[in-house]
Amino acid sequence: MRILLILLALLLTACPDPSDDDDSSAANDDDSADDDDAPTLCETLGLSEAPWNAEGPYGSHRHELMDDFSVELHDGSTFTLSERWTGCDVLIVVPHTLAVSAQDPSTIWQTDVLELALGSAPNARYLFVTAASQSSADLLGPEMQTRVDEALAAMDPEDRGWWSDRLHVAVPRAADLNNAAEDVLTGVGGRGFAVDRTQHVRGVGSYADVNRYDAALSAADQWPWEANLANARYEVEFLNWEATRQQLLDADVDVLSIPVWQGEVTQEFTDIEVTFPDAATLAPYDTLEIDIEQRCPNDDAAEFGNCGAWDYLAHVYVQDTATDAWIELVRYITTYHREGRWVIDATPAIPLLAQGGVRQVRYEHAPSWNTQPTKTWLSFRFSDRSKGMKASEAHPLFTGGSFNSAYNDGREPMEVAIPATAQKVELYAIITGHGADTSSCAEFCNHQHQFTVNGESHLQEWPIVGDDEGCAKTVGTGTVPNQGGTWWFGRGGWCPGRQVDPVRWDVTDLVTPGETATVSYRGLLNGNTPPANAGNIVMNSWLVVHE
Repeated sequence: MRILLILLALLLTACPDPSDDDDSSAANDDDSADDDDAPTLCETLGLSEAPWNAEGPYGSHRHELMDDFSVELHDGSTFTLSERWTGCDVLIVVPHTLAVSAQDPSTIWQTDVLELALGSAPNARYLFVTAASQSSADLLGPEMQTRVDEALAAMDPEDRGWWSDRLHVAVPRAADLNNAAEDVLTGVGGRGFAVDRTQHVRGVGSYADVNRYDAALSAADQWPWEANLANARYEVEFLNWEATRQQLLDADVDVLSIPVWQGEVTQEFTDIEVTFPDAATLAPYDTLEIDIEQRCPNDDAAEFGNCGAWDYLAHVYVQDTATDAWIELVRYITTYHREGRWVIDATPAIPLLAQGGVRQVRYEHAPSWNTQPTKTWLSFRFSDRSKGMKASEAHPLFTGGSFNSAYNDGREPMEVAIPATAQKVELYAIITGHGADTSSCAEFCNHQHQFTVNGESHLQEWPIVGDDEGCAKTVGTGTVPNQGGTWWFGRGGWCPGRQVDPVRWDVTDLVTPGETATVSYRGLLNGNTPPANAGNIVMNSWLVVHE
């Protein structure tokens, strides 16, 4: 149905008004003008559009600009990247060498082509390239074209019309392409690669499918989830989300960026002095984000076995000048074996940095026993979004701890004075659960957190827990897809390769400016006191005043 609506929109913009007089040159001129004003494909899809870059410089590494290339196809046509460039497509190149599993060396091409297409965003485009001997390629290519044809035949006419021009099977094998695609496939893109919506080379991950668990593989101590071609669709979904995020970032007019690292390799944790502008310079900005990007340390190798292998808690802290305590600004979870970028809201931290000057900043992304060296970009991004107010005070509230029967002991209500000039008051918390000793808590249980402000309660819980695809369903909001581990499982407050989204409640109507607010907290499991040894809650919370 989605494709049908797109095609109808395109048809309506292409069809002339039947009342036009074909014999009138003026009418023909009007038709020409109408064609010029017709929306582009990207506009019809509601996607930002990037022009083809014909100047370069080009490269064959991740994040470098992709050069043009042409490939003869098994359907008798030729695929030329620049000629098919719409300005908003994502191209995924899939070699046949990706196997179904450790015990089934069959090519992933034998899995579900129909599911791939129908589950993909409409701006997806797929190119299948063999990486075998010539004799094998002569068999594999036609076989894949047959699968594509069968998938197209099984579609509704509208979907068939769309995907018939977006599923491409190359005739030459990878080693005989003699173009930029060969350079990537025989280099960092041996597992395949993507060309994103700004024409840059991007890596792709594992297409292991949580719904294809094989107990025999587990018994043989092998990775127990078989690969599925259809999971390539997650790459497109994520790159679309990235493009939207960049569009929003570019829309900010007044931005002050303070770089901390610009590609240096960091590991475990690093303390660094950062010089912030003075208070007068920072005063106009009402929004703070921390922009973090992690890339594999070796540009000449694929992501797997190059980027850090584990999903660890990662934090950015600033040191309190009065107490020397480290105050958490943002949190995210590193990926299994993949690169990622996170732009995380830290607006409530503005009061901590408002005076400017030299501050100690700590960036921590791995434990001491597995330091995970990583190329790092990190910056503080201040912007003015004309909110009419800004965070002026951040009062620390409650922290987490061992999630057990004593978790709520000693948690007395806290009193916070609300200034008479307050325009907005916000309850703000960063919460994640870890460990799985009892009841799969606190990583894989729906732990609950009840905050009460002046007698009115707010409950935070995690409904994606128990959903095997819980985190996979968040790719469209920032979770790095197709990681090397069990990234799909829904978790208690986090997903691998994702920013930890702060919990925020506007409690302005519950407090009175010029008076004191009472805030209390307790942690629960299924509405009750948590059991013994139910993992750990990592939490920081604040009452934030905006003036």
